[in-house]
Amino acid sequence: MPDAALLLEVRHLTIRFAAEGRPAVDDVSFAIGEGETLAVVGESGSGKSVTALALTRLLPEPPTRYAGGEILLGGRNLLALPERELRAVRGGQIAYVFQDPMTSLNPVLTVRRQMAEVLSLHRPDVGRNRRAQDAEIVRALTEVGITEPEKRLRAYPHELSGGMAQRVMIAMALACRPKLLVADEPTTALDATVQRQIMDLFRELKGRLGMSILLITHNFGIIGGLADRVAVMFRGRLVEEGRTEDVLQHPQHPYTRALIDCIPRLGAHRHRLATIDHAALENIRS
Repeated sequence: MPDAALLLEVRHLTIRFAAEGRPAVDDVSFAIGEGETLAVVGESGSGKSVTALALTRLLPEPPTRYAGGEILLGGRNLLALPERELRAVRGGQIAYVFQDPMTSLNPVLTVRRQMAEVLSLHRPDVGRNRRAQDAEIVRALTEVGITEPEKRLRAYPHELSGGMAQRVMIAMALACRPKLLVADEPTTALDATVQRQIMDLFRELKGRLGMSILLITHNFGIIGGLADRVAVMFRGRLVEEGRTEDVLQHPQHPYTRALIDCIPRLGAHRHRLATIDHAALENIRS
């Protein structure tokens, strides 16, 4: 549990898909405090992104079935909210940065058009006033380190580099001043140098804005210095949770140790990369 005042609490969340016999997310519980960063780590298919999307019920129903649990934000159970109220939460209180900015941004709309739509929906102080919107968009783009933001207003996604497109996605998410930023594999489609820049940006924004972050990743190597706590997911379940330094230095679950062993290490080029023996882990319960 976080030491800070509680912002979001997930209690015993269970999610099933119509075509699957076992839950995609199985009795998952965690909490995020105000100003805290929680990293959820695991392989592809472990249930990380499903959990993140479930926070605002972005998964289509059907085939998704929320089979149990609660998602509490400010005392309200988001799983029980009507769609009209939930739309105000999406983007306004919980905002997302998805893993591939080139497919997340609409290719036929300019940066300005896409960001203005978000402001119109969630920022009544800006509303549909074009001058006020442009000023707020320029401010948001500047905040995430985009140079010459006035020129970027007229740009289309294909005119941006991968790193710049991801910064636009972050600016779009932050423009509505959400309480929680969900970053779902935000560095997956980027090269190593840009990955470092994006993670440095998250660290800087967290310190300056004091926002909470839920970071979804398969890579233990990028969470140091950003995440306060780590939750490890394996086959739809949380198998380990703790302070980042404790989990990295003293992992308790065999799956956590296996994930850490897979991190490439400088100077280890003569050794084979470690792999995860799923057969050996299959019957291990947390």
